[in-house]
Amino acid sequence: MHFAKDITDGTQRILLFTTSENLKWLQEAKFWIMDGTFKTVPTLFRQLYSIHAPAGGSVNFRIVPLVYALMTMKSEELYQRLFQELNEAAEEHGLELKPDFVLTDFEKGSINAVKSEFSSAQSKGCHFHLGQAVYRQVQDAGLTQKYGTDEKFSLLIRHIPALAFLSPLEIPDAFDEVKALLPSDAEPIVQWFENNYVHGRIKRTLRNGTIKRHNPLFPPEMWSVFDNMEFAFPRTQNKVEAWHRRWEILIARSHVGIFTMIKQIQKEQNEVEMEIEKSMRGEPAPKKRKEDENREFRIQNVIADRGNRSTIDFLRGIAHNLSL
Repeated sequence: MHFAKDITDGTQRILLFTTSENLKWLQEAKFWIMDGTFKTVPTLFRQLYSIHAPAGGSVNFRIVPLVYALMTMKSEELYQRLFQELNEAAEEHGLELKPDFVLTDFEKGSINAVKSEFSSAQSKGCHFHLGQAVYRQVQDAGLTQKYGTDEKFSLLIRHIPALAFLSPLEIPDAFDEVKALLPSDAEPIVQWFENNYVHGRIKRTLRNGTIKRHNPLFPPEMWSVFDNMEFAFPRTQNKVEAWHRRWEILIARSHVGIFTMIKQIQKEQNEVEMEIEKSMRGEPAPKKRKEDENREFRIQNVIADRGNRSTIDFLRGIAHNLSL
């Protein structure tokens, strides 16, 4: 790698890897996707955090990893230090990093650090992770079997992540409509989603019946994918999740030595450079799986028909095409 830095922050540590060319692509990218993997890291470290972005032009670009960071913790302070070091590295190469959107999982530490160090960027939550969070609540409520066997119940639950396909302003009222449809045994899931993702926790109820609430931890503008379609960036980190799976196969064991890890990162960088060259010479990006292509086609049909559907009918159409 052309740029490697060993950063110490109190008792914590980051090993940062990138290249000047990678930083150039980061500067040009309108959106970044960030994610961490915990399965394949040297014993001293907690996670391998990677920043992915489109590279190779604007027509048939590839979404590739451009920054790798081995981190000993997942704290907001350490994410902040990582982004500060990244900005400094860019400045040393005469570059300025100002993404329009940063797609992350629902981890408050990284979200706050993005707001702090890339203030012009809009933080967006990954739709795949939203679905995962909903399914964890299904499990916690003891409804896994019902979700797996009761098709009507399963479809109603999927109306919750389907809300993300509405504009942020529409979501609160639409959620209230969905809430009225869900059975009483789904109440813990509904309450959790309402408190954290829609209306916020109840602060107090006034004598006249008015309810005062805290702001939700993850407001609708953070997880609505309505804008993603307009600005042509992904709804999910699926490409990054696929990269993590491939990376885990590549490493093949859970706790590797640090030098083995660095060698693999160097190999991966060579792969990235070859992928970018393919894009630069006009080779089309790899096709989606047929199953994903068909699902995307169906979702686009539902979106195109939005004007002819009630909110609930629209959400039902989307929910049919989602899985948790």
